[in-house]
Amino acid sequence: MHLIVLGALSEIAGLVATIAEQYVDGCIGALLPKPLLEGKKPVRDRELLRVAAAVVLIAGGVVGLAFLGLPDVAMAAVGTAWSVLILMALFGSNWASHLPIFELFKPGP
Repeated sequence: MHLIVLGALSEIAGLVATIAEQYVDGCIGALLPKPLLEGKKPVRDRELLRVAAAVVLIAGGVVGLAFLGLPDVAMAAVGTAWSVLILMALFGSNWASHLPIFELFKPGP
């Protein structure tokens, strides 16, 4: 088992060294050689789906809180906490960059 881990780590270290060399040489668009990338599919960008899920979950949670009959101050505190938890769950350590989602829930003029 340890040999498998060491083999994987040495392979990753080799790839990191190759990326560093390519970067230093200014080959930003080709950090890895083409043969290493053949047959690999790029990871799908699911950012839009996560943002949509955040909006739906935040809105649903706030609507659910409205049925509890909490005072306005408590409603704002719990709603904010719920929203932050949803953002943390969906976006991890990058959650704060998605705070503009709150703009969708501001009361009108």
